[in-house]
Amino acid sequence: MEHDNEPTLRDLFALLRRGLLFAAGAAVVVGSATFFISRTLPPSYEARATLVASAQDPNQRDFGVTLVTAPTLDVATYQAAIRSRQVLAEALREVTGVTPSSIAVDDLYAALIVRAEDARTSSLLRVLVRDDEPTVARDLANAVAAAAVNWDELRATRSLETIIESLQAQIASIDAELAAAADDTPVEGLVRNRAELQLQLSSARALRTAAVGRLELLEAAEAPRDRVAPRPTRNAALAGLLAVFLTYGLLLLRDALDTRVRGPEDLAAITELPVLAEFPKVATGRRGLPMEAASYLRTAISFATHDQHPKVILVTSTGAGHGKSSVSIALTESFARQHYQTLLIDADLRKPVIGREYGLDFLEHQSLREALGDIGQAAPTRVRIAEGVEFDVLPSFEAAPNPTELLANWMRPLLERLRPHYDVIVIDSAPVLPVADTLTIAPHASGVIFSVSVPDADRRSVLNGVALLRRVGVKVFGTVAANIPAGQRSGAGGYGYGYGYGYGAGYGAPEDGEAKRVPVGKA
Repeated sequence: MEHDNEPTLRDLFALLRRGLLFAAGAAVVVGSATFFISRTLPPSYEARATLVASAQDPNQRDFGVTLVTAPTLDVATYQAAIRSRQVLAEALREVTGVTPSSIAVDDLYAALIVRAEDARTSSLLRVLVRDDEPTVARDLANAVAAAAVNWDELRATRSLETIIESLQAQIASIDAELAAAADDTPVEGLVRNRAELQLQLSSARALRTAAVGRLELLEAAEAPRDRVAPRPTRNAALAGLLAVFLTYGLLLLRDALDTRVRGPEDLAAITELPVLAEFPKVATGRRGLPMEAASYLRTAISFATHDQHPKVILVTSTGAGHGKSSVSIALTESFARQHYQTLLIDADLRKPVIGREYGLDFLEHQSLREALGDIGQAAPTRVRIAEGVEFDVLPSFEAAPNPTELLANWMRPLLERLRPHYDVIVIDSAPVLPVADTLTIAPHASGVIFSVSVPDADRRSVLNGVALLRRVGVKVFGTVAANIPAGQRSGAGGYGYGYGYGYGAGYGAPEDGEAKRVPVGKA
């Protein structure tokens, strides 16, 4: 069986309402703390210098001038070069006049941001530097920009420097040969070679002078007037907003990890079954349930089995502590008040409670186990709960060995023996998940009522229990929400089986749900 657990707008509003106080409190606390902490931080100023990187070679041919330009680089390479330790060290040396330490270079690296705006033909590089002092931020931004331009120009002259050094070395070698030559040694060739080399050297030096890079300072940095950090108001707003998101995130995480059934509406949503009745949590050791809620349950079952006689109703749950025995008792007594010939069978041979609840003695009254052993002599006990209100009980007093086999072999014949004598037979059965007892007798019933303790039940267990009953072809009338905490109930327009008129006169009076129960003899 598939279940549609998609959240609805109603679920969203419920979540927002449930976490509103927590989220608002967290936003106020975190936002206020962030605001005051931000105010204590030192101010930070940001200066910006702008460089332009050209991708085209300058055209000076009309003027008869040949320029040497640096090779073209992509924007990312320029960004990395500007943030290199070589450029940063040169910038610090320009500002401070001394060789910077590695720590000073690292600090400038952390305070530096290089942003690129690529326009294909040329790119803009924004050199941003932050510092506690606006003038220092300005000087550092301009120094970094200047160092980047120098670095780019050195790229253009690097090959010329090599050529110049080679020519100077050759000229020096010829000068040495001329100085060592004898007076009668011909030197015209050496002199001619030296003159050619000297001309080449002059040309190389001229080219070096005319060499240009591709980086150019477009806009120098100015001392900023407004600080960029901290901003207490903005930080407080962002921190408060983050606190709200985290609060609701934690609520969603808790809900995702919490697999309990949270209420009757949740129970109906996950099982896709109607909630037939809602019973409150009663004091420990008591099983009497409100008559009004029991009447709702009886009415729902009467409609569901209007064409069946007798009505054989089996009550079970996923495990112990889900109120199935209390529901069985309340339903039986409600039918008896309407003067149905009613029989209550305690078929929970693992942990029986019905006999003790009605004060029956195993020495005086026949048990279910004995009736299964001698079907022809089955003799339920008559119990009176009010004047003129009586019904029969077939109790169990102690756990039986091999209860699954016992019920599988003899429960059907026993029911066939008892059916002609009753209008309603209510069977309090063992939990469906731990043992297979219920699965052996449920096919012989008109249908099953599934009792679920809210909010103690695990969703997966409830789903598995209902699916298991359906898998064996058993009709499930619906669920009963038991042990509901005070104040938790289905909303307006819910299932129609709320707490009705309240719980009336309270527990303990003979006319209420926990009536005075008196065994009056054999049926």
